[in-house]
Amino acid sequence: MNDNPRPISTFDEICRLTIETMHRMDMDTLLRLRKQATRELDRAKLTKNCIDTALALKQEEQEREVAQEDANQPSLLD
Repeated sequence: MNDNPRPISTFDEICRLTIETMHRMDMDTLLRLRKQATRELDRAKLTKNCIDTALALKQEEQEREVAQEDANQPSLLD
């Protein structure tokens, strides 16, 4: 019988299995994996920041284009 009545997600199960597997590894390997994971996380953060900046620039560009189109529309008062 299952002690935990809550269903386990696939992600939770993968994490549990990963932790169990890594627990059997030697300390040097775990330290290398942590260092590698830290580098990969830093790269992912940098990539996310680049994407966020590109999106912000694209949004500003589109807003300028809309404003320019609005400025070029003849007014009813003209």
